[in-house]
Amino acid sequence: MMLLALPLAYAAAQDLPLVPGGEDDGTRTIVAEPRCDSSGDEIVICRKDDQSQFRLKKTEPRYQGAPVRATRQLGPGVLSVEGEQRALPGGGGGPAAMVRFRIPLGRKDKK
Repeated sequence: MMLLALPLAYAAAQDLPLVPGGEDDGTRTIVAEPRCDSSGDEIVICRKDDQSQFRLKKTEPRYQGAPVRATRQLGPGVLSVEGEQRALPGGGGGPAAMVRFRIPLGRKDKK
């Protein structure tokens, strides 16, 4: 009960309305362009409202063409060496080096 009485007593002591914005008739004007005038004896703080100054600039693509893969034709199949990210038990992960030998099974030769 004490928590409800304190804000009411505080508002009554300052002659503030309990519900803010009740007497607003909508005739206030809004300045479209803020002015930064440093003439006079007042301290004026000006800031830019441009949030793009904090963003990273776009860079050029890392690879212009397809990356070169380490592959070698070995008989009917293809031997390749690749690196990939593997999931480990317990939710962890780690890099892995893979050596793959792919043999076409049941396909017709390319013409």
